[in-house]
Amino acid sequence: MIPLFDSLAHPTLTGSWINKNLNASFSKLITDMKKANYVAACAVGLSGIEGYDHKFFIEECKKYDCFIPVAGIDPKKSIEDLETEISYVAKLGFKGVKIHPRNAGIKLDYKTLPDILKFTKENNLVTMLCTYSHSALSLYPDFDPFYSLVKLLKTESDAKVILLHGGDVNLLKYAELVRKNPNLILDLSYTIMRYENSSIDLDIKFLLSDLDRRVCIGTDYPEYSHEALRRRFEKLSLEISWEKLENIGFKNLQSFFNCKLRVEVNG
Repeated sequence: MIPLFDSLAHPTLTGSWINKNLNASFSKLITDMKKANYVAACAVGLSGIEGYDHKFFIEECKKYDCFIPVAGIDPKKSIEDLETEISYVAKLGFKGVKIHPRNAGIKLDYKTLPDILKFTKENNLVTMLCTYSHSALSLYPDFDPFYSLVKLLKTESDAKVILLHGGDVNLLKYAELVRKNPNLILDLSYTIMRYENSSIDLDIKFLLSDLDRRVCIGTDYPEYSHEALRRRFEKLSLEISWEKLENIGFKNLQSFFNCKLRVEVNG
């Protein structure tokens, strides 16, 4: 059984999850990971959600040796405040920051986003950027967010960015962007679970075989369970080589975050 590295888990300080009857506690995350043989997870905070606080969040993360802590950032703050905040979270020990445009009520052309990429790069942090854009009609984008993303990435072309959810239904378009740019990673969290039995399964199978060095998977905990993701991954990768499965399962994120993992691989 290949160990897995969860690209996107959202443990919360309250243990609750955005008005849903889901347990998002750190303790449950650890238990679920151990049951399904996950060796690491990006523990990702969300600004303004469930009492999120940089200091308290990373203190919880540091109680365990399997978390890569990622800070939730509010992109609507001033550029000066963002520069100070990103430097602060780096000093606390965070390894990345997450930007969630929908939660923040912004689009990918928002004025502070290029500066956020600049500041994260200067502090050797990875930026996690949500690419899921579906919503009620009043908030639905009336343009193609992909090209706004490309324009944003061009402002700091060597910043390290994980494209969360991989563009969801536009998966292949985002994959080709990642293919040509080694500082980008295509994350399949949520998408790999949400569109089960759709034509997107074929796209995912193709990418697991053809883009194995640039893809990662995650649960979007607590939205999906670690055992369910493992089952999906194993089902979609039946004809994929062991080497490629290791890349997708944990090696790509290990390399991207330049972190050491205690990995035991059982065939």
